[in-house]
Formats: sequence, structure tokens, C-alpha cells
Amino acid sequence: MALTPAQHRLAAVLKQLRARSGMSATELGQLLGWTQTRVSRAENGGRRVSVAETVAWADASNAPDGLRGEALGLAADTARDVRSWWTAHTGGLAGRQQEIAAMEASAEVIRNCQLMIPGLLQTAEYARHALTLANVSGQSDIAAAVATRMRRQEILFDQSRRFEYVLPESALTFRLTDDPAVARAQADRLLSVDTLANVSIAILPTSVPAPILPAAFALYEIPVEPVVVVETLAHEVVMGDERDVAIYRQAFGRLRDASVTGDEAHRLIRASVGG
Repeated sequence: MALTPAQHRLAAVLKQLRARSGMSATELGQLLGWTQTRVSRAENGGRRVSVAETVAWADASNAPDGLRGEALGLAADTARDVRSWWTAHTGGLAGRQQEIAAMEASAEVIRNCQLMIPGLLQTAEYARHALTLANVSGQSDIAAAVATRMRRQEILFDQSRRFEYVLPESALTFRLTDDPAVARAQADRLLSVDTLANVSIAILPTSVPAPILPAAFALYEIPVEPVVVVETLAHEVVMGDERDVAIYRQAFGRLRDASVTGDEAHRLIRASVGG
């Protein structure tokens, strides 16, 4: 994703603090328990730096009060990044799909709870309808975006990664089109993907009391810097604060505990298309 002005400035301030201290990236990393690469990525905006990490950086570099206060303020601003789709879609819908693919490639585990079928599980026709309905910024590259989304799905076959999904039963019957063939193909796709050893699809039955308020989110368990992404009709919210991440981890766990998997989940998937 493109860096926000606050992220650019925080990276510059962190680099300034290290340079002012006279330490190399390796030396600062040793004090922080970081690798030199992790320090360098923080200084060039290649990773999100939390408030707690910024405090440790400021302490280790003996930051003066003014720069320390600026760094902490910027870290607080970047912990929750809100972008409108008009900003996020400057590279078109296909470009946005490539950004998501990069985030997926960085994650060891992806936990996803959506009110409809998530992108990595969609058929091409389902994806075309979903992207068309979501195209509030009026982009013209829907076909290219569908193709890019389909290529994203190759990551499901990477056995070094885990993909965990919780879908409310209503997501199975959420219709993007009147064509029943689209729904049947999408149900077959879910059943097929759920046979992969590193993919788990759990369904929250409508007969079960909701363990939390309705929420749709994706949790990317990126080593050292996990993030949660929440999408609205007009915005994307990216949260990297440890407290936010912990809340969504707990929410996912509660949803999964209340859901069914395996044969019970497959029965609900088949029933959603009259199977």
C-alpha cells in the first residue's frame, strides 16, 4: 500500500533519531532486539511501527523531548490508517488487487470473517459481480481486476501458509445475481477449496446465537507487524495497534468456536443451493 504522509514523516523522524545518536542500524537493532533489516524497513517506511516500538526506539536513541513527542504522535496516527476508495483506487481496481496480494504474501496466517464470500474463495463470475457492486469510485478495469483476483488465489496452494475463514450462514445465500448457476458454482468452489489441508472454512449457523456483534474483517498475521483490515462502502481502515489486533483475534476466536466445520459446514453449503 502507498504510504500516508504520517508514515513518511514517522520513518524520517526515526531515521533522524538514529543518525543523531551516532548508531548504525545494526547497533540500534541490537539494543531493540531487532535485525538490521527490520530497522532499515522502519526507516524507509517498509513496515508499520507501533507506538510501543516507537517508545523503545526513542529510549534507545536518547531522543530529545521535541522529536520524541513528534515520533509518538505520528506513531499514534499511523496505527490506524483510513483511506477513501478514491485514494485507494488511484491504481485502478486491478492495482488494488495487487496491493492485497502483496499483503497476503507477507502473512503466515490469514483469518477472514466476511458477510459474503471472500475474494480468495470466489469464482470468477461471483468476483465480477462483487467488484462491480463495490466499484463506488467508477473504475473501468473490472475485467483486469477479476483476472488479478483469480491469480491471487494461487497462494491458497502454498502449504506454508494457513487460511481460516468464518462465514455466517447468510453469506451462503447472499445473492449478487439472479442466475442460480453462479450460486451453484460458488458453492462447489467452497467445497473444493475446503479440501486443502491449509484452508479451513467454518460456517456460523443462523440457529446459533451470535457471539459478537456483526463484523466483517480480515486479520493478516504478518510476522512482527500483524494488521487488521476493515472495509466499508467508501473507506478502508487498516489497524496495526496491538490492542486493536488483539480485539479482532479474540472476536475471530469466538466466532470460530460458535461455528461448524467439516461435514456440518458442507451440509450448510450444499443446502444453500438446494443440494
